[in-house]
Amino acid sequence: MINWTDAEYTLYFAPFSLYSMMARHTIYLGLTTDSAKPPPHINLAFIHHLKNENLSEDYLTRVNPKGQVPTMTGNLLDRPLTDSLSISLHLAEKHYPALLPAQYAPAITNLLQRFHAIPGLSINNKKPTAEMTQRNPSPVEEILKRTDLSPAYRKALETKLSFHNKINAVAFQPAVVAKSLDDLQAILAEIAEHRRQSGASKNDAEWTFGSHVGPTVLDSHFLPVVLRCMEVGYAKYVPDELQRWAVVLEKSATWQKVMHGRPTKYDPSMGPIEEMEDMMSL
Repeated sequence: MINWTDAEYTLYFAPFSLYSMMARHTIYLGLTTDSAKPPPHINLAFIHHLKNENLSEDYLTRVNPKGQVPTMTGNLLDRPLTDSLSISLHLAEKHYPALLPAQYAPAITNLLQRFHAIPGLSINNKKPTAEMTQRNPSPVEEILKRTDLSPAYRKALETKLSFHNKINAVAFQPAVVAKSLDDLQAILAEIAEHRRQSGASKNDAEWTFGSHVGPTVLDSHFLPVVLRCMEVGYAKYVPDELQRWAVVLEKSATWQKVMHGRPTKYDPSMGPIEEMEDMMSL
């Protein structure tokens, strides 16, 4: 039987990756909950995806064949956890059970699974180029032109490109964007309804299922989602009460540990990401 109190993890992340924020927020919220059994150590490994470090041979062949962040590896894991949903659910199940209370677990997992089925790029960029609305290119295509690739690396790149072509290549096509935003709006409306049913809507600082439940993985994932929607011009798809909630909670101690007062969307005026030392450790 595995003793998860001996677990040690490495979380590969990018500070301004929406999905990396979800995983980090889950960790910070988990530490505040009752019955928390945090692992002795979680190491952060910065992946500069703006410099395509997520497409390196080591990352694709050893860490995550999808070439995405976040990813979590661990001494007790059978295989890497290659997306924020599996990472957060694992942490909740093994270390922070209060984040996934049994009474609400079916609703939480349903909403999260539906959200994570939405192509992330479709709701992250309101102004794609004309080329991107036809087919969003991948830097993998240029890398594959090299003649010095090892067979294993070439195969990994081809796998990554296949994954890209199924999801990200079409993410900015108008029909895909429209469906993604419709799906997102429906999910956020359901979350607002959960807030009304739990009484949380009476207090903009309250977690979705109320103070008697506390934060859940639904909150850890959807706070960054709502903030990102507001930043990129998609606020109209977010119920007003969730916008008010996000404005209040972005000042919370746990969220400050994730972004340290920065917005969720990176801008070069902020300076080099690799120099943001406060973002590089838990």
